[in-house]
Amino acid sequence: MRLAENRRRFSLPFHVVKRLDTPRKITILIRIISVLSAFLLAGVLCNIFRPGTFGIFYREMFLGCFNPANPDKFMEFLMTVALLMLVSFALAPAFKMKFWNIGGEGQILVGVLTTAAISRFMGNAGVDNSVIIILSLFASILAGVIWGLIPALFKAFFGTNETLFTLMMNYIAAGIILILINVWVPSGSQVFGDITTGIIPNLFNVKFLTSIILAAVVVTILIIYMKFTKHGYEIAVVGESRNTARYIGINVELVTIRTMIVSGGVCGIVGFLLVAGYHHTLTSTLAGGIGFTGVLIAWLGGFQPTQMIFFSFLVGFFTRGSFSAASEIRMSLVYFPNIVTGIFFLIVIACTFFLNYRVMFKHRVHEEKIELAVEGNGAEIENSQNIVIENKEKVEEVKEVKKPSKSRKKEDK
Repeated sequence: MRLAENRRRFSLPFHVVKRLDTPRKITILIRIISVLSAFLLAGVLCNIFRPGTFGIFYREMFLGCFNPANPDKFMEFLMTVALLMLVSFALAPAFKMKFWNIGGEGQILVGVLTTAAISRFMGNAGVDNSVIIILSLFASILAGVIWGLIPALFKAFFGTNETLFTLMMNYIAAGIILILINVWVPSGSQVFGDITTGIIPNLFNVKFLTSIILAAVVVTILIIYMKFTKHGYEIAVVGESRNTARYIGINVELVTIRTMIVSGGVCGIVGFLLVAGYHHTLTSTLAGGIGFTGVLIAWLGGFQPTQMIFFSFLVGFFTRGSFSAASEIRMSLVYFPNIVTGIFFLIVIACTFFLNYRVMFKHRVHEEKIELAVEGNGAEIENSQNIVIENKEKVEEVKEVKKPSKSRKKEDK
């Protein structure tokens, strides 16, 4: 016991102190440092995999998104950003309500399945292209609504865990697509093939422009819905406290169901755009993990529209830029972009620690405590001096009231 007591306990030379309020300048600085760090680390890793490609990596990252000689790459970049924004804004209302909807991927996939099925089979029946597009859009929205409504109903009436429920429904959606492809493609190739009908036409002959405009309109509507409507206010209240929401008369179950209808419907629109506006085919991996990426973007943006749009552009830049760089330096087009995007999320999420906490050396913590104590003592001394002055003034007022006047003395005599 004595030996244990005499041992010197190991202690770190610094303390982690929680920030009571992070200044806006510090927040912006930390965000910039995290993004630049991720950008630098991605280039270093690329140079390790392919020595001598450090400069080529950065050049191709920018040319893959902003190549003046190839405007299609810029439109592909904007299309990627539009899809990321749609997913993040679709999931943000549920997360703001503290309904952890991890099923965005599945809700997108059912929209993909519905759009592909209608486009292919109604096209073979000779239905007009515009009719197929409109029908596919509304059917994909309905499919996403149903897929989001199922976990919402179970959560509202049976109290199930929405995280596991929505996560498992992703795999169910992918499994349904695989089964139906096997049924629709009896040759055994498991390839659905290209869709030639129900494809969104290019406005002004600009690639993806129609899809980008549609995504921008939906995002604008969602911003108005969340910021300036009663439903958006109710979502915020339920997210703050369900008991408070019930106390002021909000139907929490109804808000839960309604919010998941909105989230599922918008995810269905993403599925529609992936098929009718982008890939023009059907696979179980067509979403490409965009549902999970949308969760990270919404969380990093703090469910605030401006920040979510900003992070959507950043993630889109890393995704499209790394794809172009991988093609130029002969890296895997599947894994390398995922590695670069993963590095971005890893560094940026890790740096959010410094938004909530700060690392201080022990001597600095001691100095701050002394400063606070001195300031506190100074404030106490100042308060005590003010109290003394006030008491003196009151005593003088009482003396003046009690002091009899000369006329009063004559009357008393």
